[in-house]
Amino acid sequence: MSDSHLTVDPNSTTPHPDADGTTNNTIIETMLDLEEIDKDLYRSKKLWVPMGARGVFGGNVVGQALVAATNTVSTDFSVHSLHSYFLLPGDHTTPILYHVERVRDGKSYCTRTVTAKQRGKNIFVCTASYQVPRPGAPSHQYPMPNVPHHSTLSSQEELIHAMIDNPKLPENLKDFLRLRLDEPVALEFKDTKRHTFKELMNPEVRTDQSFWIRCKGQLGDALALHQCVVAYGSDHNLLNTVPLAHGSSWFSRRSGPSPKITMMASLDHSMWFHCPFRADEWLLYVCETPRSGCDRGLTFGRIYKEDGTLAISVAQEGVVRFQPKTPVPAATVETPKL
Repeated sequence: MSDSHLTVDPNSTTPHPDADGTTNNTIIETMLDLEEIDKDLYRSKKLWVPMGARGVFGGNVVGQALVAATNTVSTDFSVHSLHSYFLLPGDHTTPILYHVERVRDGKSYCTRTVTAKQRGKNIFVCTASYQVPRPGAPSHQYPMPNVPHHSTLSSQEELIHAMIDNPKLPENLKDFLRLRLDEPVALEFKDTKRHTFKELMNPEVRTDQSFWIRCKGQLGDALALHQCVVAYGSDHNLLNTVPLAHGSSWFSRRSGPSPKITMMASLDHSMWFHCPFRADEWLLYVCETPRSGCDRGLTFGRIYKEDGTLAISVAQEGVVRFQPKTPVPAATVETPKL
């Protein structure tokens, strides 16, 4: 059984040069690229900490762990599910080591467990299962919801530029938005709802959201690479569905009457891959949250291809803490005199 070696170019351990000798890798490929330092042992090359985050972006770790696991699996197999836990925040100043355990190799299925470490401590663990595909089997799915087509919607960057140009926006918020534009975001987003500035400040209470998503740039044809890219991207905005159920959002953290978010962090992340897809083509990410409580929120996601095929399902629970509300003083009642 031969292993696949999934790197920036699936057939090479180095970036693919253009005709002029320069490299032309997408941001996402750079974020996923690993260095193989021993058998079943890999080291990260690039780690990203989003603005305001406690540590490395969770999708960065999930995607790299899946790259490491896939490197030890025959190309006859394709990942069909992964289940992972975030144990400690990742430190972007120290490379992450990914150790792959070859749990089982069967004829139809094989299993890998990946443990991510920094400074000798486990920060993340993931088990991925692979299957020899059987595309002709009977299937069913939830239908894709009817939403505006991505061609009719503005990108996240366009919306941010429009907000910066709004003369009514406070200067401190403009500075914050300019910093967001400078972040090395590897993906494009288009929200299916056309929000006004007021709605962003004080979002309506709802338990679902949806947006179009794709990676920036063109990828090669290896399905394994597209699966790792979506594993990276699936952690974007999913947990943000929980604050929406409380009339809050990342933007209302800084002003407005909505509950203020004091902490958000992923606890676990699971994915199921149903069929082939391309991560450099528009995908619809439908997110919903059925429950929150005890400083935790549960979310589910469905990722559809543009033709309506359900390609990936996602589940995640995370820590979601809000600023405690000012307690209302208890009513006082005079004790009747006897």
